[in-house]
Parts: sequence; C-alpha cells; structure tokens
Amino acid sequence: MILAMFRVMALALWRDRGALVMTFMLPPLVFLIFSAVFAGTTGEDVKLKLAVADDAHTTASRRLVEALLADPDLRAERADPDTGEQVRKRVKAGRADAGVIVRADPAAPGSPIIVVSDPSRAIASPLTMARVQQAMARAMPDVLLARTLDETAPAVGGFTPGQVRIASAVRAQLAKGGASTAGPALFERENITGAKKGGGTIAYYAGAVSILFALFSAMTGALSLIDERRSGIADRILAGTRGMGPVVTGKFLFLVAQGLAQATMIFATAQLVHGVPVLQHVWPWLATTVVASVCAAGLALGIVAFCKTRDQAQMLSTFIILILAAIGGSMVPRFLMPPWLQTVGWATPHAWTIEAYQSILWRDASLASVYPAWAVLAVTGLVGLLLAQLATRVVR
Repeated sequence: MILAMFRVMALALWRDRGALVMTFMLPPLVFLIFSAVFAGTTGEDVKLKLAVADDAHTTASRRLVEALLADPDLRAERADPDTGEQVRKRVKAGRADAGVIVRADPAAPGSPIIVVSDPSRAIASPLTMARVQQAMARAMPDVLLARTLDETAPAVGGFTPGQVRIASAVRAQLAKGGASTAGPALFERENITGAKKGGGTIAYYAGAVSILFALFSAMTGALSLIDERRSGIADRILAGTRGMGPVVTGKFLFLVAQGLAQATMIFATAQLVHGVPVLQHVWPWLATTVVASVCAAGLALGIVAFCKTRDQAQMLSTFIILILAAIGGSMVPRFLMPPWLQTVGWATPHAWTIEAYQSILWRDASLASVYPAWAVLAVTGLVGLLLAQLATRVVR
C-alpha cells in the first residue's frame, strides 16, 4: 500500500509536466535571485546613491567632491544647484540614500563634512562616512595628515620648526600619491527635517507587509477559479448567455475589498502602536491602498486563470509572490541591493506601493509625486483582470 501510494503520487506529478518543471526548476532559480538580493546586505558591496554639494569652494573641497564623484564604490551625483539645501531636498524626497555637504575646507579642524541621512535608511549614514573616509584616504591623504597634525598640536604643545618642515614634506609627497589612514572625526550627522526615529522604517514595512499579504490572500482566493473548472461549474456557467465575465469580476471586487480590509488593519495598528500619521493623510492613503489592492487582485486572477491545474497555480503563485517580494523590497530595503537589481525592482508592485506609502506618510510629498505609482498599480491590476477574463474563455 505504501509503495502503491508513492507510485500514484509520482505518476500524478510526472503527468503534470507544468507542476513537474516548477517543482524542480523553480527552487534553484529562487536561490539565485535571493542570493543576488541578500548578497549586498552586509554593506561591503552596497553602492549608495549620494547627493553631493560643495559649500566651501576651496581647493581641498573640490578635490574631495571630485574624488566622491569618481569613486567606483559610490553612485555620487552633484546636486543641481550645487548647494547644501538641494542635497537636503534630494534626501528628503528619497532621490538619494544620503547626502554629503562639504561646508568647510576638509583640511580645517572640526567637522567640515555634513552627512544628511534619512532615519528610514539608518545604515546609509555610517556607510557614507566610511566611503568618504576611504575616498579621502585614496585621493587626498595629505589633507588627512594636515587634519591629524592640527588636532594633535595642542595636545603636545605645538611642533618645532623642524617638525613642521618634515610634516610639510610628507604632505607634499602624499599629495603626489600615497596612502594614509583616516584622521580625526570629519563628520557631523544631520537627519532630514521632521524625522521621527523609527517612523520612516515603520511606514516602510507597513507598506511592504500590506502588498505582500494582499498578494498572498488574492492568490489564495483566485485558486477558486481552478476549483470551479475542475468541478464542472465553470462549464455550466460558460454555457449561459453571459459566460464567466461576471464571475471573474465578482471575484475581483471581493479580492479588492479583502486587500483594503487587510491594509486597514495593518495601518490602524501602525497608527495606534507607532504613531504613523495615517489619519492625517487618510485620502491619499486610501487611494494608494485601493490601487494596491486592485493590482494584487488583478495579478492574482490573471496568473491563476492561465494555469491548468491547482498544483501548477499554487507553485507558480508562491514563486511569483516570493520573487516579487524579494526584488520589490518587502524583505530587504532596495537601497541595499545591487544597482541593477534596484532598477529591476521597479517592475514589481511592491516597489511602487512602498514608495507611494513612504511618500505620503513619511516624506509629506505632493500628490504629483504619487500619481505615477497610482497609475502603474491601477493599470497593472486592470490588465490582469482583462487577461483573466480572456483566459477563462479559452483555458480548460
């Protein structure tokens, strides 16, 4: 009996070639994608997107900015206009992971460099400081030596003329090329205005969890299409005058309402426990939640409608949900991923949903900055619904 049941299940899997391929081919593919997503989370391979401005306009500050712009370990861009205020705006709007403002000559004592950070990307600040120090050590070790000497002189009672000459000669040699370790503290850290510690991270993951569970629930609900097809209900409905169209539309509306209810519970918890300002932005939040639910419902119905068996649908939907969640930022913030994967992430509803929620609830962005996300999510969901309508007429 045991061997007979084993044989029955093995034959069932063998005959369902779609499920067979997904059972043994998808896991290695998932591994490759997840390894690419999580490989950069250690910080060593993260290429931060920096906004850089030179407010000092000295020879050393220009050298530092040029070194940052040329650094292959960074994606640094000069702010336009080249001002500290523009850097702050870019970080606040989420167009840069962090900002670097050179407010004084880097060789001067004190903290001539301001690192502007968003608390929702807390790791970006220390990584930026480390990258700037590395860039200075490679490109301008003479400046680091000058800072070290200036900071050390008061503690040792000053240097003799001979020591000053030796130090000047070493600085000249380093300026021509050499290496040095990082000197005294260079940085002053500045958070974006209106930042509440942890607030951005909470808003981020509220959006990430909302779209993740909207897709999970929608995929589960959409599997009823397979059950109706297997039981013969779909054939009887197709024999009627109106076909499966009203059935698919009814399921779509239910899944949208289900996603809206789930998101309401998640964000109500975020408001009550963590103070995320949902009620203060209730209408933009509601619009974002509706289009995200439309996207999840349409995608789920569109995918399941093209599957011939429940096994195929379950395997494929799980695969798609996991990959979209990983690439789109529901598992790891996208700024920690390789640049090419960050670009690919814009093909997922997760990235657009998270960006829309963060723009509304964290950055206080204008509605004009949210319209593109709303359009992408709504169009994706409606296209999925249309494909589901077409597929239910042809797939048996």
